[in-house]
Amino acid sequence: MKDQKIDELLESILNQVDDKESLLDLQDKLFKRGVETLLKSELKAHLGYEEGDKPISKNTRNGHSQKTLKTNKGDVLIKVPRDRDSSFNPVTVPKHETMTETIYDAIILLYAKGMSNSDIVDFIEQTYGVKYSTSQVSIITNTLMEDIEQWQSRPLQDQYAMVWIDGIHYKIRQDGKVISKAAMIVLGVDMQGMQDILSIDVVENESASAWMGMLKDLTMRGVEDILFLCSDNLTGLDKAIEAIFPKSIRQVCIVHQIRNSLKFVSSKDKQKVMQDIRAIYQADNQEQARKAFQTFKENWQGKYDKAIKSWEENWDNLTAFLEYPPAIRKLIYTTNIIESFNSVLRKYTRNKKVFPNDQSAVKSIYLAAQQIRVKWQRSRAGWNQVYNQLYICFEDRIK
Repeated sequence: MKDQKIDELLESILNQVDDKESLLDLQDKLFKRGVETLLKSELKAHLGYEEGDKPISKNTRNGHSQKTLKTNKGDVLIKVPRDRDSSFNPVTVPKHETMTETIYDAIILLYAKGMSNSDIVDFIEQTYGVKYSTSQVSIITNTLMEDIEQWQSRPLQDQYAMVWIDGIHYKIRQDGKVISKAAMIVLGVDMQGMQDILSIDVVENESASAWMGMLKDLTMRGVEDILFLCSDNLTGLDKAIEAIFPKSIRQVCIVHQIRNSLKFVSSKDKQKVMQDIRAIYQADNQEQARKAFQTFKENWQGKYDKAIKSWEENWDNLTAFLEYPPAIRKLIYTTNIIESFNSVLRKYTRNKKVFPNDQSAVKSIYLAAQQIRVKWQRSRAGWNQVYNQLYICFEDRIK
């Protein structure tokens, strides 16, 4: 019955509207009236008594203030009721906020998709009729930094089965210059098989001290042990791992090693060189791998000495995976898992040619990561088999 009366009232009002401008004006008035009515209801609940009744405490109504709401129809001036001790913080229109949730969410989503601040300004104005400056958009997206800081410092598991480290290089402005920095992504799989991004850190110099700081942060957040730590052949990472996680098995990505080995090989030799390299990493054990490497060395010594030297110098880290059963090998011999994540990240951040600072880069990467969360925050398939093999190999370390 109540809904019927409301419908009849709306119909009678609309019948009096004879043009589009009048209808839009009516919409604005209904929106304004609706918001103000909700605010009055909130204040009544906050104070505990009806307007006009006797107050139940020293805190009473204290007039109202005006606030401009930015909506998809433009600016709307509303009256916000106040109380004497300023303890009233309405849910309908929170303090210090001047826009609707729709526009806020749109700005955040567009930023996450990689749009520049100026492009966001144009889109919001054309779509919602609301004009922002690029600095205002920056202020809006900066509200995320508190969430990002909490995410970056959240507690982690005490033990991880595998951790992968890989970086994406971005141009970032610093001290009036544009320099290249690496956003290092750390992805881990815990002992229950849950895969997650553990941290995002921007580093200027890829050095032992940078890696040590990154790994030290993991320990500060509760990580005590990492069984396998996999990455490209990053300079200084071995020293950092030895200092922070000395028990971790270091595995250098085979795919990266192959790319580096073939970089200076002539096209006519690549197929034969690749055949010799394949015999190394597809070996059943260390002994077979050694024999395959000797063949590779004998075939190409004097022609591709740099590639041979690289395998010799990094042999232990390149072939660590051969000491373990197939299910474990498959996970640790390459960084394809994290490289796949990073390739999707690049699609979201490629429009950002130069970031104004480190914070802006982290903000953009974090938002992009949230957009593709379903692709990386998940349980690893076939984990029972992997866990059983891990337990056999690390019975003394798995709790």
